[in-house]
Amino acid sequence: MKKCALILMTLLFFVAQPTNGSAGMKSSSAERSTQDDQIPDTGCRKDFRNFSKSGHSSGTPADRKVRVCSSTKKRLKGSRYSGKPVPSRNMTPLKGCVALVQGEARMQLRGKGDWISLKAGDHIPPRSNLRTGRDGAVEIKYEDGSSLLLRSHTEVTIIEAWKTRTSRLLRDFFLSAGRVTAKVQSVMGRSSRFRIHTPTAIASVRGTEFRVTVDKEHETCVEVLKSRVTVDTATKVINLAQGEGARIKNPARPLPPRKLLLAPNPLGLESLYNTAPVISLASVGGAQAYRVMVAKDEQGKQLVWEREVRRGERVTMSGLDDGSYFLLTQSIDPIGLEGVPSEAFPFTIRENPLPPMLLTSGCERRGGEKAVTLEWLSVADAARYHLQISEDGDFRNPVVDRPDLAAVSFRAEGLENKPYSFRIRSVARDDSPGGWSDPVAIPAPCPPQASSGAWPDFSDGMITLRSRSAGEGFKYHVQIARDDRFQEILVDEKVDGPEISVRKPKESGTYFVRIASVDGSGKTGSFSRPQSFAIQNRFPPEWIGIGSGTGLFLLLLLFTL
Repeated sequence: MKKCALILMTLLFFVAQPTNGSAGMKSSSAERSTQDDQIPDTGCRKDFRNFSKSGHSSGTPADRKVRVCSSTKKRLKGSRYSGKPVPSRNMTPLKGCVALVQGEARMQLRGKGDWISLKAGDHIPPRSNLRTGRDGAVEIKYEDGSSLLLRSHTEVTIIEAWKTRTSRLLRDFFLSAGRVTAKVQSVMGRSSRFRIHTPTAIASVRGTEFRVTVDKEHETCVEVLKSRVTVDTATKVINLAQGEGARIKNPARPLPPRKLLLAPNPLGLESLYNTAPVISLASVGGAQAYRVMVAKDEQGKQLVWEREVRRGERVTMSGLDDGSYFLLTQSIDPIGLEGVPSEAFPFTIRENPLPPMLLTSGCERRGGEKAVTLEWLSVADAARYHLQISEDGDFRNPVVDRPDLAAVSFRAEGLENKPYSFRIRSVARDDSPGGWSDPVAIPAPCPPQASSGAWPDFSDGMITLRSRSAGEGFKYHVQIARDDRFQEILVDEKVDGPEISVRKPKESGTYFVRIASVDGSGKTGSFSRPQSFAIQNRFPPEWIGIGSGTGLFLLLLLFTL
């Protein structure tokens, strides 16, 4: 019996002990749970201190990125950076998706090789470089709805982008130049990480909307539009609330936070324009300048026109094609922080059909009266023309008002022998009128005989092209070609005013003219739709001036955008 009892106790002892396999599984499970919450920190605070001592203005953007954020190269604690991402069984690479692209936007895949153009739907893997051009923009979205919008002339590197087993998203970006707007979605429980590194700071958020800018001097501006942002510099942490901003010029001595300015309201904005819109901005206290933006969308992502203007400066939005737009504004304070954006103000531009160009003009006097003959080019998208002649410059009481001219000529008789002005516009097939031409003066003295060459005199064989003025401070780019595609260009000149004189072509045929406005910053708008004029070998007798003996001298008194 004693022997049986001893055997039974021995068996019970071994059964009660846990197996090595089950113990290992429990240990491994606990270890994975712990590791899953241990997120590799890519913070650069230590590097900032070294960076601020050595100075932040030297080296290329890539060199600065390595100096400032060298610790971000370490994917896991204790690992050694080898130039490639360190794989983790608890994290997978996180790809962004191109939600919007405009103009020039390129990517260098994983920081190597050629730059490729981006298109909507492209995937952006970690460690890729992004770059936008002069009029470029690109928006990258992630699976949680967070996004990063790159404005023009912007360079960004995706340093880190991971997804953990518990679905936490970890993203670190380096902004070396330009402007970005980040929208970060909040999540339940432990939130994801979203940080933007710059040469002088790190902006960290867990659910907010904010802007970050790095200027040519590599100084950083952070502006919070919603929620809160933490800005980490070499020596301190700055907590920014909604509606606050900070400028970090020296990481060791950052400027204190300050309130963002309100946006200026546009003054004189109309709902419909048939010429380039001209507005002014209401004054905002503390503003040094303003940013004016025109976008295709209400959110202001797809900008088609953008300017910084001084206080009190009138804004001419030239070079915009016909279509519907939204106007947005922001104030800029003395240290360069930009305020909250305004609401989106809708407006529409419809400049086409353009006013026709005047071909010939004749003036004759009989007794105490005079008659004026006007001829103009046919505009392809015009159904008819509207012509006015007036004694006053504002055309409040025109002596001739013909809105139903189907032909391309008109003779006004019975006018008194005194000064007049005339203007003309095209009317589209849907009865929508285009913009008026600039008024053109008809001189008071009129020769006693019919003479199309007497007003004005083109005996020197020159042609004068006069366009509608785009506004103060604009220059003009004029081209004349033998074909409507402008492959055989005869004249290509830039002039200070909306008028150019060129020698009349010797060969008969049809010639095409187009013009573009150039603003004060040197940016050239789109060329107008071509208009044409004809040079003929033989001329009607009434076009030949008595005693001139030179035939037809073409006068383009009016050519408009």
